[in-house]
Amino acid sequence: MSIVVSKDNRRLTTTSYSLLAQLSLRPWSTYELAQQKVRYFRYVWPRAESAIYREVKRLAEDGLVEGTSERTGRRSRTVYSITDEGLTELHAWLDTPVSPFAMEFEGMIRLFVAEIGTTDQILNAIKQVRTDARQMLEFGGEVKHEYLTGQGALQDQVYIRAHAIDFFISLLNMMDEWTTRTIDEMQTWDSRTLEEKNERALEILESVPVRMPQTPTGETPVAPRTQTRRRRRTSS
Repeated sequence: MSIVVSKDNRRLTTTSYSLLAQLSLRPWSTYELAQQKVRYFRYVWPRAESAIYREVKRLAEDGLVEGTSERTGRRSRTVYSITDEGLTELHAWLDTPVSPFAMEFEGMIRLFVAEIGTTDQILNAIKQVRTDARQMLEFGGEVKHEYLTGQGALQDQVYIRAHAIDFFISLLNMMDEWTTRTIDEMQTWDSRTLEEKNERALEILESVPVRMPQTPTGETPVAPRTQTRRRRRTSS
């Protein structure tokens, strides 16, 4: 997790800033914040609901958000809003370098260890990934309809939300296509020798749409330094 040290020596994480970002849009209760996480942010920053409750409390202790008690029928709840100090902190965060792109994808970990499992075990995992992607595509279609009919939760920010929806739908369509191709290939594994599977794998790699270096060095490729970049801001 990326940690930023603010000018007041607060140690704020990306979870902190994602909550401040949500509260900069409008006041929310902790329950509503958790639901918004489930609906949107969990796909780019998955965190347990309990962590959200703890982090909101910490932000309130730091004076970055403030809570107001409200009553809904017989029940009371606390609605949080961002403070001026919180907005200042959020604006400063936007000037820091963004963390490298990363994914949490258990299905890929299982694919990497396919050699020690059965074909059915790995197939079932990839099939579940495809099912999940298709269910999310249905949900994405509902969100798209919501905004196109003027009923979006943040309709006045559709000029921002449209790009996020485009990203998620593009990613989910890619997952649907990739899992289908992978499943089709894996279903042939048991009828092929290791040599035949590796020959087929090289054919697949030939068709992967990425440019190769014109003058290979012969050395083992090293990931770009940007992938180890840390976001850090200290007091000035």
